[in-house]
Amino acid sequence: MCMIGRLLFVSTLIVVPSALGIAQDTVVPVRNGVLPNDTSGPVRMELAAHPRLSGRCLKVVYLKGGSSFGQSYTRVQDWTQATQFQVEVWNPLGAVVDVTWTLRHAGSTSFAKRIDKPIQLKSGSNTIALALTRLKNNDGSRPDLSHVKHWYIACSRPVTTLYFGDFQLAKGKNSPVPSGASNVTGCLLKPGATLPDFKRSLLFNTAAADRIMSAIQMFPKNNPWNEDISERPVHPNSRAMIATAQPNRHLYFNSDMGFVIVPPNQPRVDVKVVAYPDESDPGPFPIPDNAPIEGWPLTGGLLATYQRAVGGDRHLIVLEPGRGRLYEFFNARRTDSGWQAAQASTFDVTTNALRPQGWTSADAAGLPILPAVIRYDELQRGMVEHAMRVTVRRTRRAYIYPATHFASRDSNPQLLRMGERLRLRRDFDESGFPSHARAVLKGLKKYGMLVADNGVNWCLSVAPDRRIRGLESLKRVKGRDFEVIIPTGPESGPRGARQSTR
Repeated sequence: MCMIGRLLFVSTLIVVPSALGIAQDTVVPVRNGVLPNDTSGPVRMELAAHPRLSGRCLKVVYLKGGSSFGQSYTRVQDWTQATQFQVEVWNPLGAVVDVTWTLRHAGSTSFAKRIDKPIQLKSGSNTIALALTRLKNNDGSRPDLSHVKHWYIACSRPVTTLYFGDFQLAKGKNSPVPSGASNVTGCLLKPGATLPDFKRSLLFNTAAADRIMSAIQMFPKNNPWNEDISERPVHPNSRAMIATAQPNRHLYFNSDMGFVIVPPNQPRVDVKVVAYPDESDPGPFPIPDNAPIEGWPLTGGLLATYQRAVGGDRHLIVLEPGRGRLYEFFNARRTDSGWQAAQASTFDVTTNALRPQGWTSADAAGLPILPAVIRYDELQRGMVEHAMRVTVRRTRRAYIYPATHFASRDSNPQLLRMGERLRLRRDFDESGFPSHARAVLKGLKKYGMLVADNGVNWCLSVAPDRRIRGLESLKRVKGRDFEVIIPTGPESGPRGARQSTR
């Protein structure tokens, strides 16, 4: 990791099955007969009764995908004194429904300067609770909540009925996620999936962790990590750029990036940030006793011993799916007085928010690491279903979306930039490779890989999981088998499609 930058504070999104019971200021008092004053697209709203919501509720029928309802110039415009926006929702369908909550404020001059929160509503009762004090605009900047102009809830599927209670601002202290609750779904979930119940921390190389990683959607579907780039045009300078990174060198991988998954009630601990305290997210953090350090267990020895060792980048990765949070640490180690790290990052995996421009993370490009790691569960399914992380020795003094930071003094335009996206050539024959290697190659054709750090040329990051087999065959793939593509930007490709909902 190079040149650590200041970090992004992220917002909290929780969908829980019960009301929060704290002081309210009602934005739309539905139970008093008040309806939201704005719709877009064919939406039918009416007051109704529902046995699972007390008093009158708002029945909303979305007649077309992308339609929305909400409040324009809301009755309560200054939200700075509140802590949460919340509403009870009943989903009568026997399936998860995807909606997006959008907020525009006095500073919202574009898509980048507004807030968009993807939300998954499970079948039955839900409470949407959004922590206002940690909300971020789509570009990672702070919103102006002193003058809220407009909020609305769009639904991605047509002919969908949902029931809503009062839309409220909470003025009390944020409610914790219920301890041990099996239906806490802070992370986005894949269609038809549920988050398995678990009450203790789970290491990456276990069947229980596989079930959780198979269920969750790491970042929204339209996030760059999850974007299908198989049809993107080739960069006109692709061949020259590939030539700067040893095109005849084989594809390499490091079995290095382990991680741990923790439940919502995981105790939090302080982390002493010893190198970049002003450029790290605040703790405490849910780090369990069995937190793996980069490279373990393939390094051998006891975990407790390796946690206290020194040397190397020593990344530590913690996923908290019940809260939709990812915590990543650089140069972490355990000491007699507790955990310490050179730097600490927190990511909200339910949004597309980036670090502010010019800021970094535990990776030089300012990107998270876990969404790029090659895992056993996806290799077993037959394809790595996201972009992968790759390092090259020499990079340019530049970055490209979704990266936010460079780590080079070289302005040579032939060099790859941080965030540069590469794709395995469509005509590359993966048929003779072992199954796990084929899964990697298929993913490299569909999702590609992002330049994330300076390091060994053509090196991918793989979980240090002994169940993964046959990746040594990737040596038959050379750097020249890749091409640099022209990527989409923050408001184009799948993200541009979202703007059509309004």
